[in-house]
Amino acid sequence: MDDTVDKLYKLLDVEPVPKRQVHDGVSEIHPKAEGWMEQHEELWDFLVPGSGACSIVQGEVIRITGRLSHEVLDNGGANWDHEFRKMVNALKEYFKEGQGLSDSELLEVEEIAKTLPNQGKTEMYRLEELAVKWVLQNPIPIKLESVSYSR
Repeated sequence: MDDTVDKLYKLLDVEPVPKRQVHDGVSEIHPKAEGWMEQHEELWDFLVPGSGACSIVQGEVIRITGRLSHEVLDNGGANWDHEFRKMVNALKEYFKEGQGLSDSELLEVEEIAKTLPNQGKTEMYRLEELAVKWVLQNPIPIKLESVSYSR
């Protein structure tokens, strides 16, 4: 398939898309981007597979917050169901693992979670920001044992 894609690039005279670099599941995680938004995007590209759950908790925290934000902000919660609620509940537990978020931050997550999917940009961005903070506090990968949701 790579040969076909390379031929297509040459035929169309365009620069090839850079190969995606993905996390190996064991190396420490240190995003290079500045600012939590850019870091969340970098971590998404680096840790989140094309489909399914991540192999490490750090990736799953980023995946869940990205999925929740997309559902709430882009879809208006139209597809919200019990599987999204399971993701929220898992996220709250993940934030306690390793060097967990502070008690006040966990309370903040709980308050945001109570009214999901009826949240706005400020609250959804805050969840993403806290996800990045948690990953930065836990650079050594934590193996994800299992998931209790299907999204």
